[in-house]
Amino acid sequence: MAKTTALQKLGIGFIVLSPLVGLVGTAWSIYLSFTALETAENAGIGPVGDQIRNALMFSAGGIVGSAIGLALFVLGRSKTDSDDQA
Repeated sequence: MAKTTALQKLGIGFIVLSPLVGLVGTAWSIYLSFTALETAENAGIGPVGDQIRNALMFSAGGIVGSAIGLALFVLGRSKTDSDDQA
């Protein structure tokens, strides 16, 4: 069995943690948008626009972080494959 490299471990960390951070950030931002909507006198996009933007940014950040983690994992794996052949 191939040894797990530091690069692969870093990639696994990104793959696991990025979606969780993105999900928590998204849920928290949506909660804040409902709180802003509740305290606003006029219903509309104004009070919640910033929080919805934050929720979308957290979601995108989780996806991008996972993609980076996957790339790091694959890169680390190709390093172990080339070391095994040498």
